Amino acid sequence: MQLLTNEELVKIYQDGDKSALDELIERNKGIVYKLVNRYYISKTNLIDKEDLMQEGYVGLMIAAEKYRSDLDNPCKFITYAVYWITSKISRYSIQKSANKETSLNVHAKDSNGSEIQDFIEGKDYGYENIEEQIYCKELRAELEDVMSKVNTLKEREILKLRYGWDDTKDMSNLEVAELYEVSRQRIQQIESKALTKMRNTTWGRLKAKELFHDMEICNGWSTPGTIERINFAEKYLREVI
Repeated sequence: MQLLTNEELVKIYQDGDKSALDELIERNKGIVYKLVNRYYISKTNLIDKEDLMQEGYVGLMIAAEKYRSDLDNPCKFITYAVYWITSKISRYSIQKSANKETSLNVHAKDSNGSEIQDFIEGKDYGYENIEEQIYCKELRAELEDVMSKVNTLKEREILKLRYGWDDTKDMSNLEVAELYEVSRQRIQQIESKALTKMRNTTWGRLKAKELFHDMEICNGWSTPGTIERINFAEKYLREVI
């Protein structure tokens, strides 16, 4: 007997057969696990892995509720699910991190009024560090705006997975390919197309020229066309991490 597709299971579930949701979750729990690992590895001291898994499953269930196959050229369910799973996990991670940061300002017991953060070494509160944080925040907002305008949902999610968005572990082309159940070459094609779209915007051309100008000054470059060879993704997608 041929297995039902994700899309078929979602349709059955939305038509009222709640048992289809259990099968959908079972079918895609490996995807939830892979996405959870991106956050868990970098935040082992702050977040329980099981909590992240539960958030991921909630995201999967939300995707099953909201997915629509009656649209013109609908994305595959897996693309929509990755978006919701990542959103739930990311939101939870940010909330936990914020709570942890808040706790650092609580006065430590028996420490003569000193705060916990006073005992943390290596935390740079200097002007340069704050300025860098502001720059990265502004750059991220610009990237989000450009991506929302020119990239498809699948392209955006693949870029975020590849470049470690939201302070997470980068995923290789192969890892992303396994997630979407396509070839590594297909992921490379989608990534390249998505970056080309971004680079061909007014914002992308301006940023590429700015980067070229900086590198020209540092390295004495003046060859026409060098700007086309600059690794746009490495500079701007990774800079917001």
